[in-house]
Amino acid sequence: MNEFTIGYAGLSKASWKTPKITALMHNALGSLKHLPTRIVHDDDLTTTEAEAIALCDKFNSEGVDAVILHFASFPVGAIIPAIAQRVKVPVILFANPETPEDGGIWSQNSFCGANMAAHVLHKMNCQYQFAWGKAEDAASVMSPSVNVFNCVRNLAATRLGLVGGRVPGFYTSNFDEMKLRSALGVTVELIELLEVVNEAKKISGTDAAEGLKQVRESASKVCAVTDQELQLAGNLFQAFLKTADKYGLDGYAIRCWPEFSDIYGIAPCAVIGMLNNAKLPASCEGDIPGAVTMRIQQALSGGMIPFFVDLISFDHLDNTAVVWHCGAAPVSLCRQFDETTLCKHARVDGGGKKGVTNDFSLKSGRITLAKLDETPTGYRMLIASGTALDTDKFIRGNPLRIKFDGNMKMLIETIMKRGFEHHYSVIHADIKAELLAFCELMSIESIVIE
Repeated sequence: MNEFTIGYAGLSKASWKTPKITALMHNALGSLKHLPTRIVHDDDLTTTEAEAIALCDKFNSEGVDAVILHFASFPVGAIIPAIAQRVKVPVILFANPETPEDGGIWSQNSFCGANMAAHVLHKMNCQYQFAWGKAEDAASVMSPSVNVFNCVRNLAATRLGLVGGRVPGFYTSNFDEMKLRSALGVTVELIELLEVVNEAKKISGTDAAEGLKQVRESASKVCAVTDQELQLAGNLFQAFLKTADKYGLDGYAIRCWPEFSDIYGIAPCAVIGMLNNAKLPASCEGDIPGAVTMRIQQALSGGMIPFFVDLISFDHLDNTAVVWHCGAAPVSLCRQFDETTLCKHARVDGGGKKGVTNDFSLKSGRITLAKLDETPTGYRMLIASGTALDTDKFIRGNPLRIKFDGNMKMLIETIMKRGFEHHYSVIHADIKAELLAFCELMSIESIVIE
């Protein structure tokens, strides 16, 4: 995908333009150039409707993905609808704090200008966000909104591979394919399980050696897993990468049981962790809404790696819960690398018979738990922030104990009374505000546990 491109317009009335007002524009541009984006702008303030129209032509020719309207001072009112009508991308309204000039002159009236623009954009059904801060802090102030807009753009170009469909009885993994594409832009490619398995069976030579090397490097030690199983895992990893290239995929939802280990000889758990570690989000059990949630979290966190989990236990007294899955966590999230162990699966065929899982507990730090859920009329998202605690490896698989910011009892009651799915995505980043902004922008009901 091309680099995210932002159009910047510093707005002012011509009669309000002074060296100070012009300097605000240049200070903002100097800061914005620290963002990982391309900035398209004029070299002077935009003061008339005609100038705004010409700038819009420039934005459109450069293919901007979002526009920043910087209220260096109160603008000519006609500028706002002129821009909104011509540039069909999300807008950030940027206003600056100010103090009176000598003589009591209020030289910018910046927030009032943004307020007027918000009314106009709302009336015109345009997507917009509001940012408030000093011009020289423009990059840090607007980074959250830029992340949200970039996430929306990424989703609209996202292709997920649904390999084998959902697992039996997991109605929580059902989804409306065209509804998802219409609302969020996500394309789902249906892929037969046997296609990936057959691709894995063809892996040989350099690809097989590289796959085996990457499997061995994904853990500190091996427990009971055979060399043959390690090679199968390496070949499978390579097959998933090749399949992603074939279909242009940005992630997967994988039917990891019941037949996977029967037709291929191992469970794909450790390989799923490796895919996530390679920043190719992959959910278990054919859960497309889960994979979409992971993709959203990845984009909003600046490319960090999520973990697809069950919530398996909780304690109201200390406001904690344990999230877990059976050995498919990405190794970059491990508490200590020397704890990572490639093992036989604890459940497949009764347990201890076939590989390959990567067992370890996850690292501590700030986290955000989320799950996108389809409703009869649209989508909703559960959001809960917290702190991951230092967690001993007290069970097989990948446990993580979390102390939530919000009330644990309320979280459990919300999940149970409102019928949320039993899968969640956890990311080691505090992105609650970004998720809320994303939901607002995409007309998704946000359900936040405070």
